[in-house]
Amino acid sequence: MNDYPWRLQIIYSVILSLVLLLVFLPIAIGWQIIGVILILGVASLLFYRQLSYRKKLNACTKNIDFLTQKLSLLPARQRYRLPILLVTGNCAKQYFPEDLTLAESNIIISSEAVWVYVEEYSELPIVFDSLIARWPDMLGRIGLLLAITPELENKQGLFTAKLQSFRQSWVDTCRIAKYQLPVYVSAHIGLNNIHYHDDVTLPVYWYQIVARQIYLMDEYLSPIDNWINDKKLNSQERQQRLSLRAMLQEYEQWLNAHVLSVLTDNKQTIAKCEPEGIAIYPLNSHFIHDNLFSHTINRRTTLDIPNHYSIAEIVTPPDRLVKYMPIAYPYSPKRKAICNMIMITSLFFMAGLGASYWNNIKLAQQINNDIQHYDLIAMDSYDEKYRALAILKADRHLLNDYNQQGVPVKLGLGLYHGQDLLVPLNRAIGRYVPPPPPPAPPPEPEKIIIKEKEVVIKEYPVIRLDSLSLFESGKALLKPESTKVLINALMEIKTQIRQNDNAGWLVLISGHTDSTGDANKNQQLSLERAAAVRDWMIKTSDIPETCFAIQGYGAKKPLVSNDTPEQRSQNRRVEINLVPQITTCQLLDEN
Repeated sequence: MNDYPWRLQIIYSVILSLVLLLVFLPIAIGWQIIGVILILGVASLLFYRQLSYRKKLNACTKNIDFLTQKLSLLPARQRYRLPILLVTGNCAKQYFPEDLTLAESNIIISSEAVWVYVEEYSELPIVFDSLIARWPDMLGRIGLLLAITPELENKQGLFTAKLQSFRQSWVDTCRIAKYQLPVYVSAHIGLNNIHYHDDVTLPVYWYQIVARQIYLMDEYLSPIDNWINDKKLNSQERQQRLSLRAMLQEYEQWLNAHVLSVLTDNKQTIAKCEPEGIAIYPLNSHFIHDNLFSHTINRRTTLDIPNHYSIAEIVTPPDRLVKYMPIAYPYSPKRKAICNMIMITSLFFMAGLGASYWNNIKLAQQINNDIQHYDLIAMDSYDEKYRALAILKADRHLLNDYNQQGVPVKLGLGLYHGQDLLVPLNRAIGRYVPPPPPPAPPPEPEKIIIKEKEVVIKEYPVIRLDSLSLFESGKALLKPESTKVLINALMEIKTQIRQNDNAGWLVLISGHTDSTGDANKNQQLSLERAAAVRDWMIKTSDIPETCFAIQGYGAKKPLVSNDTPEQRSQNRRVEINLVPQITTCQLLDEN
């Protein structure tokens, strides 16, 4: 068969294999290099075998050019109608003339078929492949003819081995053709002295075995009994034909026992070779003493069959035997190549889907393992917890890149579900609690100007109020429900004043925000909120206005970082400090 589709298929398979190996399979670079070497090595071996097979084809098909010339002389309709029989066997050469050139003597074109001589059984697959490579239209119209003469064989074991070799070659040829080639058997036998007298001999016919019955291979396929009982025959002619029938029946039994039983033996591991037709041709020729058939007759009758002369000089192929040879309609080489490529592509996609599924499983397992490792670390192991947090953030960054820039091929093919992994990943990251801040060093004395007086703050008794319990988001107007919180704070301030023995003091109210939003607006909002709390306390209590000071820090003095919503809510606050003051600012006597 033309090896071009095979070359294309090999190259296509190598490309897909390399893509699968280098893109989809989750293996290390070392294994990838080994895989590439193996793939290229196998491809080189296949190319070498194809090249060697091509040379072998050219060496074994030297008759093809001559066949091309002879077929070109036939009408196109007849050229595409005639079946082609590859003739082989120990007497196959008897069909072909010996007085012509080698190429001409190995090919015969009759009215019913084209006959091509094949010397060795092992060459049958090669000749078939060469014919199909040259004429793809012949695919389905090629059969085999096994021509045997038992009188040329004297060892039953060797003859059986030859038949088994033919059967194996037929199987090999069928494997190349992708269908079972029809097989025909023609057997030549010497029947000796079938004549009336010295100058008149009995006509020689081809005989065919059909359903264990012997027929004359004429136009009407006449039963041999009708041929023997012809009323026009005299007694001597009928006697001759009766003797011939007895010999043919013996030969038919011999064929069943020693030929067909070998070709159709169920004990063999290869397919049975069932002949489409069997022909017998009475032909005296040179034979080996004590041959297989004469040995069978001698064992039955204790008589030897003489062989004095040749009945026919020229043996023509049995055209009527193959006239109705079944025609197969297998795929052409191009269609086979297309089907093979479709199959190779399907295998590639199945392997790619499997590799993609495995890669997605590995990705999910890796992220789940990272989350489990993070959760198993104790919260007070701050350094180890932070390293595990960095791994989770790297996983999230990787998944975000996949969503934004596209999923890689090895995870694609419709199997990627990495977006589902972001939810548990974000939850795990949100559970992170940073280490507490180190204790602050003693604060440096701050100077606060109140009515052009310098106040030195030495202590900071702090009362912290949540901004959301006092104000609406982004506003500096006190909520009605904030009264209770402010009353509690005012009571706490008075308690601290009394504990200070009514020494001089100053009430410092400072506002704080988180880091979200504009810094200047946050600064102004914190100052306005401190002023709102001061105004309420002046209005509600008996503390003089001159005993209050306010400050807006914005986001400059956070308690904790602003990474999470919980931490930002802690930084949004109002602080009230009772600061000792040299200037007398005492609480009025409640009495």
